[in-house]
Amino acid sequence: MTSLPALLEQTSRTFALSIPFLPEKLQRSVTVAYLLFRIADTVEDEIPGSAEQRALVLRALASECASRGLSPAALQALLKELPPLHENGCANLLSNATVVLDGYAKLDAAHQAIIAQHLARTSRGMAAFLERDLSAAGLDDLRAYCYAVAGIVGEMCSALFVASQPELESIHAELQRDSAAFGEGLQLVNVIRDAQDDLHAGRCYIPRCVTRRQLIDLAREDLTTAARYIQTLERAGAHPGIVAFNTFNAALAHQTLRAVERDGVGAKVSREAVTALKQAIDGRVNREQPLGEIVIQERRVRHSEAS
Repeated sequence: MTSLPALLEQTSRTFALSIPFLPEKLQRSVTVAYLLFRIADTVEDEIPGSAEQRALVLRALASECASRGLSPAALQALLKELPPLHENGCANLLSNATVVLDGYAKLDAAHQAIIAQHLARTSRGMAAFLERDLSAAGLDDLRAYCYAVAGIVGEMCSALFVASQPELESIHAELQRDSAAFGEGLQLVNVIRDAQDDLHAGRCYIPRCVTRRQLIDLAREDLTTAARYIQTLERAGAHPGIVAFNTFNAALAHQTLRAVERDGVGAKVSREAVTALKQAIDGRVNREQPLGEIVIQERRVRHSEAS
């Protein structure tokens, strides 16, 4: 049987690198949370069959989470109803859902409740958008979709940070204010980068009336909010691993946007650049230096290249 870290590695290059920054207890909770959200995302995007069938499963998952918390037996029963998925990382995730559910069962009750609450909200949002055509919608609709699939994740992470470090309660409202935009920014970067792959897979998240320039500008605006989120954490004395986790995600999003602007849709940040970013963050953590400056530097690089 595979492990949680192995499933994470197979389904997310970014989070497989950023989650290890977190303190150990949060590593487990965020890993399990990510994989559960990834299961919902797989039902939304990858499973063959009608949108109605997938929406039905997502609504059943949302109902289960909202009423009784996340029941491993109930989720397994729901997944068994789905048609088989072609072999890939997501297929392996579904076939090893018991590993994720075992991990969930071992989390603190407070973390379980936070994850189940937000998974219910995201699953409902995904189900609603399965029945809509975003290509014929507008920018506000795309933003509503990004909130459903990523903004809620940002809110969940903020709640987990506060639950694991209670002294952050004083800034919880500030974190929640900015976390949805942080999540939206990361999701928009994915939408922009993966637009061609999504079209080949029969998906379209970009409304026809919205230009790529508009999306890039909105993503950059959101990542400015992400920088403020990180500075709020630092000011309140958040664990350096929490700050590093968020810094890595935001800085990598900046680098990905620059790559797309330079090389076009589908461009990715090189492994060398990702390694350099991780080493820069590790170095600042080890020297007890502020991390928010890294995201600010990424914004300066973009302005320097543009001029």
